[in-house]
Parts: sequence; structure tokens; C-alpha cells
Amino acid sequence: RLIAGGLGGMALAAALVQIGLGVKLGVLLLALFGAATGLLGFAWLGAFNLGAWWVLFYVLGNVLIALFAKTLLGQALDSHLDAPYASYLALAVGCLALLFALMLAWLAPVGKPILRASEEPGLLRFMAWGCFGVGLFFWYVNRRFQDPNGSGFGGLSVFGDLLFMAVIARTAFVLVQSQGRKRLDRVLVLFLVTSILAGLINNAKTQVALPVVSYFSTVLFFQRGLPRREVLLIAAGGMLFVSLVGPMIHAYRALGIQQVSLDRKIALIGQGIAAVAEHGEFDYYEHLANEQFQGDNYYGYFGGARGQMILGRYASIQQIAPVVAAVEHQGPVGGFAVWPAFERLAPKIIAPHKPENVESFNILVRLGLISPYGGKFPTLPLVGQAYAAYGMIGLCVIPFLAFLAFALVIKKIGWDLYRNIYAIFFLCDFVVVYANQGDLGQYAGAVLRGFPLFVVTFLILARLHRSLRKRGLGRNYLQRAQG
Repeated sequence: RLIAGGLGGMALAAALVQIGLGVKLGVLLLALFGAATGLLGFAWLGAFNLGAWWVLFYVLGNVLIALFAKTLLGQALDSHLDAPYASYLALAVGCLALLFALMLAWLAPVGKPILRASEEPGLLRFMAWGCFGVGLFFWYVNRRFQDPNGSGFGGLSVFGDLLFMAVIARTAFVLVQSQGRKRLDRVLVLFLVTSILAGLINNAKTQVALPVVSYFSTVLFFQRGLPRREVLLIAAGGMLFVSLVGPMIHAYRALGIQQVSLDRKIALIGQGIAAVAEHGEFDYYEHLANEQFQGDNYYGYFGGARGQMILGRYASIQQIAPVVAAVEHQGPVGGFAVWPAFERLAPKIIAPHKPENVESFNILVRLGLISPYGGKFPTLPLVGQAYAAYGMIGLCVIPFLAFLAFALVIKKIGWDLYRNIYAIFFLCDFVVVYANQGDLGQYAGAVLRGFPLFVVTFLILARLHRSLRKRGLGRNYLQRAQG
């Protein structure tokens, strides 16, 4: 309630400034309505419920960050938008749909959760090493498949996320084993460094940040709060990420790191780190990064390229609004904007001719917002996707059904975050990343493929641990692994 109240107070203060900036009152009220649904949902479910953080991240990414950023920049909330009323109405409907979905899931009798919290040190240690080994193996195999001269098979990439679970489980082990006196050990540092390097090689900002997010989330939900030192570390890490890591990742993209082999990726990263560390040659990389946000773009909600390295991910209104405006002018584009998402989930062995382009790319090309020769993976959140398909009818139906299915699944898996490494993993792996920017393919992929695979993997590792413990096998290994 303290978090919800604080954010609500900040939103009201920003709203008063917005009135002074000349915002249209209807747009401001729609934004505040959307924010209120999310904050009420968070306060109702409580800070130790996975659904609460889902609705909080959703409203942050769709409304609040945009409201705060526009206010700090001295811009009215409806500036740089062609259809401000329709765009913020779409966001308000999406926020309300998510709240209703969570309410129904809360009432639904789904039975006992599949994955429950466990504080057994042996299981936590075994889960950490098992996930680290499996995750690192599949990350490497996937890189070989995906990089030039590979087969292009990317279905194994989901298992690479087990590296985050390795961090979570090892952090939990250290906290439990030391009764909260320690938060790091040598093995955990190894897991963190390895996971961050894997994210750098993948050239993905979220995969660089998620190991750190996983660590601090585990401390938070195991100790019911973060010590002051951890809060200061988060602030310092955030500044480092924004000022150094983020620009370096975008600079590598400009240098073509996504189109070269794994060995060449590692060499490029090593050269960049050495250049910055030894010679302070950061200006060159910063220039390359900034160039990626210059020039023509179909969105510019904050006035061109300003702040796009961060706001481009955490202010979804700017991806949704151009689509809403185009649909208002041209009309909905039909079912091809949503339903191929389910066909793309099938393995190529079963569906060799499944669609290759994601729905967001097809929608933006059809509406004339991007070139068919540009990037193949643009972002279009679920609200914009549903509106593009069927207009207001699609907006009222499709997000609600997708949200309800997701809410029921996370409740059945287990959505209590307190000392529950599994719920913490699903929070970090999906909610932090896709809560506001996820489309139907990502939500359906989580419900129908990703989450079931993870659940089965965790159950197998837990069963294997029990089997080894009963037979007395691997006892020496487990004792050695403690350090």
C-alpha cells in the first residue's frame, strides 16, 4: 500500500503540472483512470503476490512512466500524438481488462499450486547448479544454431533463461544457509558474471539486467525488504547501466554484432571493454549508440530520439498510439494481426511453413508505419495489436482473455512470492520484461510453451534431488558444491 500510495501521489502531482502545461482534460483523466486501476490492483493483492507486480509493471509501462517523463520534459501528455483520446482510451481499457482478469483468477478454484516454496538448503543448492548447467548448455547450443552458418532453430532459447533461476536459487541458498547474514558467495558471483556475459553476447539489454534483477528480487522476497546498502547498489547499478552498458549494447548493434559468429561476438566485446577500461574510448561507442535513435521513425512521443534508450521500452504508449491513429484513419486490418501467433508456437517439424514474420511487423507494414525492408521484430503491445485487428471490439475482448489465461496459469503454478524461488523466477523472466510490452504471441508462448517447460524442468530437478538424497548418491558432490 505504501508503494501504491507513493506512486499515486506522484501521479496526482504530475497531473497538476500537466494541467499547467495545457493537457486536454479528457486525456489526463483517462491516464489517471488507467493508473488508478493498476495501483488499486497492486494494493489489493499485496506486495508478495506475483499478480500484483504484474499489474504494477503493466500500469508503470503503459501510463505512469510516460506521465512522469512527459512532465519532467515539460511536455503535455497529449503532445506528439495524432489520436490522443483514442490512444489513452485504449490504454485505460487494457488496464481495466487486466484488473478484471486478476479478480476472476483470484476467485477461481484452481486447486493447490504446482510449485511451492521450499527452504531446504540441499534442494536450493541442487536447483542452482542444475539450472546453471542446463541453462548454460542450451544457451551455447542456441547460439550455435542462431549465429551465421547455423540452422536457425531457435526453440531452445527458452532454456537459456534457466541461468536466471540459477542466480535466484543460489541467492536463496546463501540466505537460508547463513540465516540472512550473507547475501553473496563465490559461486553466486560466478553465476552472476556468467549470466551477464551471456546477455552481452546476446546483445540484449534485458538479459544483461535480469541476473541482477533476479538477485535483488530474491533478497527482497526472502527478507521482506531490501537493506539500505542494497538500495544504494541498485541506484548505482542503474546509473551504470544507463550511462555505460546500454550505450555499449546499442553501439555493438551498430557494429553488426548480431550478424557475426559467436567467436567474433566475444572478440568484439573484449575489444570494447579493453578500449573503455584502458584508454577511456567511450565517446566513439556513445556516438554509435545515439545514431541508432536518430532519423525518421514512426514514433517520437518524447520529441525525437530523446530518452529512447530507456523510454523506448518502458513507455508503451508511443508504440501503441501510432497504430491506434492509423486504424482510426484506415480501419482495422483483420484477424491476420493476431491469430498467426498460435501457429508460430508449433515446432518447425510439425509446421514447416509456419509464418516467419511476427504479427507486429505485419501490422506495421500493412498500416504503412514501417518499411517491409526494415527490422523484422518491432514492438507492438497486446492492446495495440488487438485494436489493429478488430478495433474497439478486439480491444475489449482479446486482451481480457489473454490476461485471464495468464493469470489462471500463474495462480496454478504458484503466485505467492514469499521465499518461493519459482514465483520469483516467473516474475523476473516474464513479468519484468513483458508486462507492458508483451503481445499475444508472447503471452500465448508463456502459457502454452515456456511456463510448462520450466515447470517440468523444475519438477524433474526436484525429483532427481530427492532420488539422489534417498540413495545417498552424490552426497559428496553436494557437500563440495556448497562452496
